[in-house]
Amino acid sequence: MVIFLLNPVLNAALIGGGTALLMGAIILVVFHYFSVEKDPLQEELEGVLPGVNCGGCGYSGCSAYASALADKSEEDTTLCTAGGQDTATAIAEALGVEAGTVVPLVANVFCQGTCEHTHERYDYTGTQHCASANGLFSGPNSCTYGCLGFGDCIAVCEFHAIYIEDGVAKVNHNLCTACGKCVKACPKQLIQLIPKHELATNVTCSNHWPARVARSACKVACIACSRCVRTCPVNAIKIEDNLAVIDQYACIHCGECVEVCPTKAIHRGLLDGPCAVDEEKKAAG
Repeated sequence: MVIFLLNPVLNAALIGGGTALLMGAIILVVFHYFSVEKDPLQEELEGVLPGVNCGGCGYSGCSAYASALADKSEEDTTLCTAGGQDTATAIAEALGVEAGTVVPLVANVFCQGTCEHTHERYDYTGTQHCASANGLFSGPNSCTYGCLGFGDCIAVCEFHAIYIEDGVAKVNHNLCTACGKCVKACPKQLIQLIPKHELATNVTCSNHWPARVARSACKVACIACSRCVRTCPVNAIKIEDNLAVIDQYACIHCGECVEVCPTKAIHRGLLDGPCAVDEEKKAAG
């Protein structure tokens, strides 16, 4: 006993060890009496979901979506953009409901104003972020509606589906999960989620200026000539504020508008990235 009291190192070690044991016991007691058991249905749904936590469903992650489905606060079984139809069907089976139909979506950049087609209005030396550049006279590009190319969308994409090519952001649609983060990050609102289709047709422009001004800012801008409107056999195209807009759900992907567009502002085929050429050839037969 005398030795113990005269040995400060041993004394401190015993006190520390005893305190640690006491705290461990308290934690175990609290965990035992206050722990919340997870709903078995929620666990099953979490096993069905892909676990990428991209937020495309509108929830903070797969666990949050599974919890909402399990407690019936969410009834839509088709919200998982990353899992697609297979996941939606598996969710419906787990819940004992009829499976809904998923329309696969993908992010698309509505701009093709590359360095070749546009020019700079001034020398920008500020912070290399789209949001910052946009705050200074809408950025240095000749087209104030166009992509700034600093990559704010790249910074938020967790799936490496976006890259910059010749000054314009592009999406590898093979990697995109349609989480929508790039849509929110773009200060120009150039990125939208549209139905994923290997032959999807879209007006790759967002310029709302009159024809003469738009063309002087970008050689491949839409000039709202209405040729596409007149040639569309299903009336899927209309002019809104000096810009042709295609209803992706009405379009039959015939490609006639692509042929008549004088500035080549309309493109057919969404797939991008290393597999794009092969997939487009396959789709064309």
